[in-house]
Amino acid sequence: MWKKTFASIFTAQILSMIGFSFALPFLPFFISELGISDKGQQAFWAGIAIGVSGITFAIFSPLWGVLADRYGRKVMVCRSMFGGTLVLLLMSIVRTVGQLVACRLLQGILTGTISASIALVASVTPEERSGFTLGMMQAAAYIGTTIGPLFGGVLADLYGYRIAFRAGALLILAGGLLVLLGAKESFTPPVSDGKNHSPGFLEILTTSGFLMAVMILFGVQFSNSMISPSFPLIVKDILPSPEKLNSITGTILAASALAGACSAALLGHTGDRLGQKKVLIFCAIGASLSSAGHFFASSIPLLFVVRIIFGLSVAGMIPAANAIIYKIIDREYIGRAYGIATSISMIGFGLGTFSGGTLARLTGLRIPFLAVAFLHLLLASMIRSFKKIKN
Repeated sequence: MWKKTFASIFTAQILSMIGFSFALPFLPFFISELGISDKGQQAFWAGIAIGVSGITFAIFSPLWGVLADRYGRKVMVCRSMFGGTLVLLLMSIVRTVGQLVACRLLQGILTGTISASIALVASVTPEERSGFTLGMMQAAAYIGTTIGPLFGGVLADLYGYRIAFRAGALLILAGGLLVLLGAKESFTPPVSDGKNHSPGFLEILTTSGFLMAVMILFGVQFSNSMISPSFPLIVKDILPSPEKLNSITGTILAASALAGACSAALLGHTGDRLGQKKVLIFCAIGASLSSAGHFFASSIPLLFVVRIIFGLSVAGMIPAANAIIYKIIDREYIGRAYGIATSISMIGFGLGTFSGGTLARLTGLRIPFLAVAFLHLLLASMIRSFKKIKN
């Protein structure tokens, strides 16, 4: 049963990520259509628009985790996908930056397809296959973000960003219907008899190894989201002509995501065999070097290469951290644990985009990449020093 459920969720996750990435990577450009013309201000408002969803996501994710453990994980996946459909439809009709920010706030409340899907997969997967399936779920996200920007960029060039938002909404709706009709979950609501102890958030946080895994997720999200507001604008600066700006930006992001998909699947399996710690350190160092490469890239081919290396490196870190959580948390409370982990990591996402957008406005578009390189080195050092992660 778990293989059929996994296949349904894997496919639905690809569809949802294609839908979200049809237009969201091009928000800095879309913001210019909403009346913001200065590049520094575009980066700043892109940081706000991208990051605010992380704040509301962080607030609501633990609640969704508790409800998942109480009522089932499948319903949470459907909730997140149907909510994403609504949000993208609303984004397609906004007229001001304020309205766009409000939609992103709503997205953080209603969505969260990755974390909901991971919790469902983790609840039905045998332990000996956890690294592989969690790696494949991360690969599904990267496959989606490979296809989405590639075709979304072409669609945006031909018909505009608003059509891209609407097309994305239809794809997410299809993913939600696939989970609703194809995924099976043998879920039995917990019955309290006064003797069973249900761990609270603090108890889960203090579980040996859990906080370290969460801090890895936080660090990855914070550092990676710092560069999101700047990257499309760097492509725009390098390109001599803006005619195919969306298509070229989408192609670079798609290639990076494809590399990430391959890396997540391969390193998920490697982590099961060789240990998650080695994978995490290797990936953090690779992300540091490639992020620094963005600072020096002066041509599209060079930017293309360093972005692919960055995608390869970062992709292995999230499934490794999720596999650590899977192995130390009781299966009955896995939804709650992933809800807490996602909440904290999304705080990192929100803070990272705010920091990256502000830093780009104050110091230039490329400085955030140097900051990310430094942060990944710190992360590698922290992982290496932590004794409870197995080599």
